[in-house]
Order: sequence, then structure tokens, then C-alpha cells
Amino acid sequence: MSLWIWFLAPIIGLTLAMFGAGGGMATVPILHYGLGLSMKAAIAASLWVVVVVSFVSLWQQGVWKQLHIRLLSWFAVGGVMGSWLGARIGLSISDMLQSMIFGLLTCFVAWWMTKPKPQQNKREKTKCQCARTLLVGVALGMVTGVLGVGGGFLMVPALLWLGIVEYRLAVAHSLLLIIVNATVAGLGYWGHVEFSWQPLLLVMMLAIAGTFIGNKLCKVLPIKQMQKLFSLLLLSIGVFMLMNAVRMI
Repeated sequence: MSLWIWFLAPIIGLTLAMFGAGGGMATVPILHYGLGLSMKAAIAASLWVVVVVSFVSLWQQGVWKQLHIRLLSWFAVGGVMGSWLGARIGLSISDMLQSMIFGLLTCFVAWWMTKPKPQQNKREKTKCQCARTLLVGVALGMVTGVLGVGGGFLMVPALLWLGIVEYRLAVAHSLLLIIVNATVAGLGYWGHVEFSWQPLLLVMMLAIAGTFIGNKLCKVLPIKQMQKLFSLLLLSIGVFMLMNAVRMI
């Protein structure tokens, strides 16, 4: 096991606590390059890391009574279908293609983080646009299944677009949906991909420690500056994954 795991694994929890997303995008490269897992094994294992760390982060936020159950239900149904289908697709495509798609998505998210957030209108009431919510849930669930990421950086803007009017609540909804999608996708990989749980538990514990660090940093550091730094990190990861995918051709 690489010593870098001790320094990089907390980033998984730190990003989930500060931004409500980004856990899978940090986890997959850490497991792939740090633990030496194959791309498919890293994706399958990362799903369980994301489930546990997202749950801890959501529990720390304590916003259960403010969740919009109807919108969540439709999003979750779509996410379950998409995650299971995405896992089937992920098992059928090559590691090279998965690495390339992962790198492209990571670069896109790095760019997306630099975009201004939608204006919040707290006077509006959240209405469930059920058909649209179902389709968005399917699409983001497929991203989770194919790439082993929760899709939070895409999910938070999508939830704001669908009617969640507060960014903090969108983050909480995103974490809950990530737990559902990642669990279903993880079950989709179950029995098809093998990996050792012992080093994975260490990564989970370090990532959980990162959630507490992230919550502390939120209170003392400007989030916009942290987003810029993390977007540069994601861009570096994306370019690195793309370069390695090209070498596989």
C-alpha cells in the first residue's frame, strides 16, 4: 500500500463535507493507483467507500426533517434503474474506455466548479416535476454505475434546477441520493469483481476523518477559494487519467 493513501484518502471525506460531492472522483484514482486495483475493481470498491462516507457526512448535517420526500422518491427510482443499468454497462466495456470517460467527466466537473451557482429564491415552493426528475435520476444513476462516482457535482445543480431552492438542502438531498445510487451500483458489481476489504476499510476510516476536517474548514476558510483549488486538483486527475487511457490504446 502506498504511503500517499494516508494523505490522499481524507480528501474523499473532505470534499464530500465541503461540497456535497467529489468523493468518487477522488476515491477511484486513489484505489486504482494507490492500492493497485484494476480500474473495474477500483470503481466497484469506490462505490462502497462513497456510501459510507456520504452517510457520515449527511448525518453530520442533521437536515432529515427538511427533505422533500416526493422529489427524492422519483429521483431515487430513476437512480436505482440507472445505477443498475450503468453497472451492467461498466462490466461490459473495457478499462481503457472507463478511464477515458472518467477523465473526461472529471475535467468537465473541474470546469463546472468555476461556474457561478444559480441564484436561490427561498420564496418559491419546491414542486416535484416527476417525469423530468425520473429521467434526470436515470441519467445520473448511469454515471454512478459506469464510473463509480456519486455524480454529486452534477446532482446538486440538477436538484436546484428541479426545484430545491436552497443550496445547502440540495447538497443534503444529493448525499442521500448518492447513497442510494452507489449502493445499487455496488450490488450490480457484486460477484463480478473481486477486491480485498482490509485496505478498503482503512481508506473508509481516513475518509470519514476527512469529513470532520472538512466541516471544520468550512467555518474558517472561504469556500470559493477552496472550490478553485479543488477544481485544479480535479483537472489534474482528469488529465492524468486521460493520458493513461491513451497509453492503453
